[in-house]
Amino acid sequence: MLSKLNILGWAALALLAFGCNKSTDQGATQATPASAAPAAPTQDAKVVVTSFLEAIRRGDNEGATKLLTKVARQKAEETGRCVAPAANDSAKIEVEDPDYPTPAHDIAHVPTKWIDLDETGKPRTDKATWVCRLEPEGWRVAGFAAYVFEGEDPLLLSFEDPDDMAKKQSWLKEEISRRAKQEATAPVGGENSFQAEQKKPQDAFRR
Repeated sequence: MLSKLNILGWAALALLAFGCNKSTDQGATQATPASAAPAAPTQDAKVVVTSFLEAIRRGDNEGATKLLTKVARQKAEETGRCVAPAANDSAKIEVEDPDYPTPAHDIAHVPTKWIDLDETGKPRTDKATWVCRLEPEGWRVAGFAAYVFEGEDPLLLSFEDPDDMAKKQSWLKEEISRRAKQEATAPVGGENSFQAEQKKPQDAFRR
């Protein structure tokens, strides 16, 4: 199903992001002891994103949360939501060198590949660009741009804005359902109204 649409694996993460409640997900948060949480790098955005994704891959919510921006950590605490879904030991991560789109070099875009097997057992590579902000303690993760639908603009998700994230998660669920119904009868193309409203990553995460 949805083979023509080629909905990528980041759609799952986009739907899960900030989606599990800490009070009901103690198994995931306790699976990795605090002492095993990744160190918090302070200079290299590539290292920060690598550590962040490794924490997500292990289901280590505490380790992943430590690498969020200050605002994102506050929002996670206020909403009682976690960052890391269930562990996925089979996945592999590739992190590329960052790009700095602003003159001040205080925003970093870090392209990544999440390599895993799809539901049929075939290898699948999913791409996303993680957005980091340079804070007093170093580079920290603010959100990500997920390439959910092949050939279309990415879906921008900010951990610093849970309300906007919830809105986009709701839209994504509806859009996946809508496209599934249309797949057998008509191709899907063109820019939808939600995508038209999206900003570039450097604008969406700029304060």
